[in-house]
Amino acid sequence: MYPVGKPRIEFNPNRRPARIRFSLAHELGHYLLSDHAEQIRYRNVAHGEPRGQDYWQLESVCNVAAAELLMPAGAFPLAETADLSLPHLLDLRKTFGVSAEALLRRVVKLTDQPACLFAAARTADEEGFRIDYTVGSRSWPGGPGAGDRIAAASVLSHCTAVGFSDDDNERWGDTDLHVQAVGIPPYPGDRFPRLVGLLRPASAVDAPSLGLRYVRGNAAEPRGDGMLMIAHVVNQQAQRWGGRGVAVALGDRYPDAKDAYAARNRSQYPLGSVHFAEAEESLWIASLVAQQGYGESAGPRLRLPALRSALETLAEKARELGATVHTPPIGTGQGRMPWPPVRDLILEEVVDRGVPVTVYVLEGEPMPEDAELPAQLSLA
Repeated sequence: MYPVGKPRIEFNPNRRPARIRFSLAHELGHYLLSDHAEQIRYRNVAHGEPRGQDYWQLESVCNVAAAELLMPAGAFPLAETADLSLPHLLDLRKTFGVSAEALLRRVVKLTDQPACLFAAARTADEEGFRIDYTVGSRSWPGGPGAGDRIAAASVLSHCTAVGFSDDDNERWGDTDLHVQAVGIPPYPGDRFPRLVGLLRPASAVDAPSLGLRYVRGNAAEPRGDGMLMIAHVVNQQAQRWGGRGVAVALGDRYPDAKDAYAARNRSQYPLGSVHFAEAEESLWIASLVAQQGYGESAGPRLRLPALRSALETLAEKARELGATVHTPPIGTGQGRMPWPPVRDLILEEVVDRGVPVTVYVLEGEPMPEDAELPAQLSLA
């Protein structure tokens, strides 16, 4: 019950600071509405709050209010709007301590490029998506708007968890657009995350080249059509997948491939070799033997010459299968190697052979391109 004349906001203190700030600002948005005291508005329908068909509209209005409260005019440097790639913008959330929704809303208010923020959610029948609202930049020519429906096959369907992101060129209605999207916390009671992102005219965005791209997500759950190949690094002493990182997720998700790796003849897979296992239809897993030992080490355990040989073998197999390659930022975890030299080898040995590579970066982890090279780097 509300104390007489004193509304109260309750929140979960165990969430990330940026999420707490957004939740509080969202509830202040409710407070700005004249009917805020007519009923208790829980953030979870399990508490009994009735949901009408216009429920999401009220929540959207309060999200807009929260974005304006958290990042008002003058709170964002204009120079940062030169790069409208979603990975770059999402990394700025930590700097400013705001949600993706608040940050993207301020970006489109500042940029002189044609761009549009959109917020969307799955429809009640889960057969597509509904646009909740859009905010265009000054030069945005117009396009989809609130209430429009987006097909279930959209790139939005790849953002199945909070923090997962993806992008692609799509046709929404009569407009060809470059769509960037990321999953954010769902409306109360919904199973799937909401989506926010940026729309840009496809003609204004350089066509994606056959090469290396970054998305937020889990490499153990690759996205795309056709034949897919997951690549990860193992050390030459490993009897089976384990330890930490993506190998654990792969073993849990694809036990047959895990067993196939454990049953291999270890003497046939020295440093620089690759073990291939068919995990399921249209999906292979490539274990690149490129790490020398494991555990604490004074320097990187990843061996770049071994990685180069393994990547060359990987590319040959991928071309044979007609597969795209999907990987975490290999070698930067237990291998302790900075990303730039690994990236360059991937470009030279895989991408330059015509095999597209997608790098999956977990939510909360810095994008690998932000890594700095040490003063000296051994090629051992």
